[in-house]
Amino acid sequence: MITCLTFDDISPLYLTALELKRLMDLLNDINVKCTLFVTPNGYEGSCAREEFVSCLKTAVDYGHELALHGYMHTKNEFGCFYPIPLPIPFPTFIKQRERLQEGMRKLMRLTGVRPLGFRAPFYLHNNATLRALASLGFRYDSSATVFKPAHGMRLRIRWLRDCKPFVFEGVVEIPVSGDYAYNLEKRDFQGFLGRALKDFQWTASHEGVFVLNNHPERFKESGLQFLKQFIKLLSGKTVFLRLVDVVDTYQHKI
Repeated sequence: MITCLTFDDISPLYLTALELKRLMDLLNDINVKCTLFVTPNGYEGSCAREEFVSCLKTAVDYGHELALHGYMHTKNEFGCFYPIPLPIPFPTFIKQRERLQEGMRKLMRLTGVRPLGFRAPFYLHNNATLRALASLGFRYDSSATVFKPAHGMRLRIRWLRDCKPFVFEGVVEIPVSGDYAYNLEKRDFQGFLGRALKDFQWTASHEGVFVLNNHPERFKESGLQFLKQFIKLLSGKTVFLRLVDVVDTYQHKI
């Protein structure tokens, strides 16, 4: 059973270098590798730019993956969840390819890393997004979610038929299982943790990959505590991989 820890909105606009360092220290202490989805804007004019970029480079040195999370992180950068072409008008293949290319260039200028993976802001993307990714040599996308709404725990709709990686429009799609700490409150801590463990067991029973997502707003004490508890409870039951490693692992199965 494979589990992936992923983190969205990695940018000085959404978290401080200190918060990013605390997260990396936690994962490095327990030797768990993750995938950081970096938004390559918000660095210009930032007094903390150098420190933040230094933290990203250090994360790479420790074996973590940097992937691309949009271009400017606006809601309609890449359209809506495929195959429904809404909202209208949605970005064309050419426009999306231009945005991906510029985002990739910015991330490479900042960190020296050429991203191989992508997640669309707000998970909103369509078929054109995947074709654009394939044309630029991206190996995978992780914008599809197993459940909708992605952040809600009380009312959820099963969105995908399978939780296994699959190939679509020339790239490997690695579905997101959930973001269980997004609406986390102290009184709901055990409930959200239980929901995550239940989904993990369901994913394991379907021979899928469990992809736990997290957002910077939850990198405070409650979010870090949730991660610690979740990882501890899964000890001996799973192996933690970066998303790019999942592509290598599943390539012969897809």
